[in-house]
Amino acid sequence: MKLFIMLPSFNEEKALPYLFDSIKKALHGKYEDVNVIVINDGSTDRTGDVAEMWKDRLNITILNHEYNMGLGEAMNTAFSYFFKNCSDDDVLVAMDADNTHDPSLIPRMLILLDNGFDVVVASRYAKGGEEIGLSFLRKLCSAGANILLSLFLNIPGVKDYTCGYRAYSAEAVRKGMTLYKERFIEEKGFTCMAEILIKMHLAGLNIAEEPLILRYDLKKGKSKMRIAETIKRYFMLIYRLKRYKDRVDNASILADAKGK
Repeated sequence: MKLFIMLPSFNEEKALPYLFDSIKKALHGKYEDVNVIVINDGSTDRTGDVAEMWKDRLNITILNHEYNMGLGEAMNTAFSYFFKNCSDDDVLVAMDADNTHDPSLIPRMLILLDNGFDVVVASRYAKGGEEIGLSFLRKLCSAGANILLSLFLNIPGVKDYTCGYRAYSAEAVRKGMTLYKERFIEEKGFTCMAEILIKMHLAGLNIAEEPLILRYDLKKGKSKMRIAETIKRYFMLIYRLKRYKDRVDNASILADAKGK
């Protein structure tokens, strides 16, 4: 098994050394083939240089965007790279590059994949999960978005639709990208994470959660999220995917009726 760790990065020169060190400590001796893929999304700081400096300590590949294209395009680059380079038993783990996600959670997430799940979400809202260092406004925004997504686009067993820390089997990525093709990721900003999860659910993939303690107090640098714009995009995403989900559900009901 090859383990691909995808890090969408925009101006993360301060955070990457801490995260790289944590990845090395958490996974050393556990997996033979760990591939760290840094998607340098048009950074204007030394993000690319820092990643280059760590190549003698980790197996790092850098995928550069000429300019900042947003998290959606960075994730699209990550999934496309994995899709082209993965084998059947390989795993993709996507993490935020700002040092708020603990890599020591990865082995537990991979156990759930081994037990038959296709996607594993590191969840702040699962029992045992927590958020540390997040402002009240950010907590309220995240909780509200997840409640709305759960109400309108319910995925059984899922409470955290927006966290970017996830593990995907090769089969899940292949099925999602083959089914949706160029429309797999249409959102440009942070809302792409909810879009990916909901589309994988609608594709029939099994999703589980592993409790996450989000360490926002360890974040290096300022948040790139524009709260008002992100809230607006969540409402637009819910409207768009609710209509799509209703069409999928109606098609399934009609197919079942014809089968009977």
